[in-house]
Amino acid sequence: MHTAPGCRSTARLAPLGAVAFALLLAPPRSVDAWQAREAPVRVEVRGVEEEMRDNVMATLSLARQPSRTRMPEERVRLLMNRVPDEVQAAMEPFGYYAASSSSALAFDGRRWRVTVDVEPGSPVRLVDALVRIEGPGAQDTALVRIRDRAGLAIGQPLAHASYESVKERLIGTALDRGYLDAVFDSSAIFVDRGAREARAVLVLRTGPRFTLGEVTFFQDALDPELLQDLVPWVPGDAFSRAQLLELQTSLTAEPYFSSAEIIPARDRAEGLVVPIEVLLTPAPRQLYSVGGGYGTDTGARVTFSAEFRRLNRAGHRATVDAWLAQVERRATGSYLIPLGERLGTVLSLTAGWVDANPVTSETETWLVGATVDGIRGDWRTQVSTTLERASFSVGTQSGVSTLLLLGSGLSHVVADDRIEPARGSLFRVRARGGHDALFSDVGLFDMGIELRWIRGFGDRYRVLWRGEVGALFSSDFSSLPPSLRYFAGGDRSVRGYAYEALGPVDEFGDVIGGTKLLVTAIELDAAVRRSWRVALFADVGNALDSFEDPYEAGAGVGIRWRSPVGMVRLDGAFAVTRRGWPFRLHLNLGPEL
Repeated sequence: MHTAPGCRSTARLAPLGAVAFALLLAPPRSVDAWQAREAPVRVEVRGVEEEMRDNVMATLSLARQPSRTRMPEERVRLLMNRVPDEVQAAMEPFGYYAASSSSALAFDGRRWRVTVDVEPGSPVRLVDALVRIEGPGAQDTALVRIRDRAGLAIGQPLAHASYESVKERLIGTALDRGYLDAVFDSSAIFVDRGAREARAVLVLRTGPRFTLGEVTFFQDALDPELLQDLVPWVPGDAFSRAQLLELQTSLTAEPYFSSAEIIPARDRAEGLVVPIEVLLTPAPRQLYSVGGGYGTDTGARVTFSAEFRRLNRAGHRATVDAWLAQVERRATGSYLIPLGERLGTVLSLTAGWVDANPVTSETETWLVGATVDGIRGDWRTQVSTTLERASFSVGTQSGVSTLLLLGSGLSHVVADDRIEPARGSLFRVRARGGHDALFSDVGLFDMGIELRWIRGFGDRYRVLWRGEVGALFSSDFSSLPPSLRYFAGGDRSVRGYAYEALGPVDEFGDVIGGTKLLVTAIELDAAVRRSWRVALFADVGNALDSFEDPYEAGAGVGIRWRSPVGMVRLDGAFAVTRRGWPFRLHLNLGPEL
């Protein structure tokens, strides 16, 4: 019997239609069920302290997955099978060699949640530790100090981190001090899991101590003799990485080079003398910069500077600076010459113009001068000669003066961080003078001292103190331009008062400046979050004709922000010695030392 062709097609399609009909009638799969098949994973570790927990999290394969990675249940359970071994490996550095763990999986509708419970078990304890130094460096005081203060606590749980710390300090100090062939003859921890005991062994063989040799500079920017003077050792001195770092710091502190790589050429050593190679990368020959800003002392300002860093192989360079602010305009140019064969001692020939008009005075000054700046370790010295001609008006006094001033200065700054130091100090002393028999219209002598001190305590707090005192002696004070008189008040003086608004006054009440200055300030600040601090402060001081005259005081609160370019300070201060305690805001940017 044969079936008609049309009937045959209908018979074949019937099963497919039944399947389609069944799918249409079937209830839809829940959204949660689909999500549960592939979702992000969150891991929680319980039962151990924070340091151990962090190490377990860093070891678990599940926890190392990127946070947005979506995984199916099968993959999650596969990685959970690794948990016991990974937990054991993570706990061993803390002395727990028999740690056990259990894990559980749940789905909260958005992600997989894996909970890992850790049972540390009994720790392996350190029962013996041998730390020995052999060879020519066996009596080296720095190495002996590390050996004697190793801190491997007998009877305490074995801590791999303490062992590794001693090991790294020993080999690091040996290499820093010139034992370039130092190796460990033995470095191991022996663990008896059954007895829960461990023994640590460190035997360092130092080999001979090398010495520093000649320095070769690879560069074509300056005469080599200029660079040789920066080398802080003579050939034959004991090898010291601290000396190499000092040389690197000196080279990069100069504007001629952008980087300096110091290489002890151990493979070219002659006997125990190691030659040093220095690879220098020249900085750009010219640097131009334009900037702007605002400070409550200066008002809005625009700045321009140009630096010509390598005019010749003798290290000559030049700078041009311009400053345009609401209370001061100035332009200066300097030509700088290293003296003799020293980069650290520089002669600066300068010419400039300054037009200043703070609230108390107006002064226009033209000047030329020569300054010798030197560096001796952390100390900076300065000797200067300046010829200036100033026209001025202050109160009822006005005039034009020509002065030849001889000056000197000495400063010392130490800080653990130049932007936000927790520990630091500044000392600066200066003196200058002129005589009416030596091209000066007025005889004068001026001397001042500035001190700053910062100490941190606890994890958040700092105390900052500053003080400044100055005294001026002159044959005719009224003929001196305001730039040589003392004024007080402003962001970095007595806060709560306008810039240079404090000082002796004339018969009309106008501030004309004084012959004495005494200012001191105390501040307490606290970190409130990363890069931000709050402060309480009190300032006392004044510009005076006598140190027995009355002083002004200001007090208030401030906010500090560690910006990429320096510490920004916003202070709100009350002039507490004035009636009504008038309030003033102060905004400024700059170093604290």
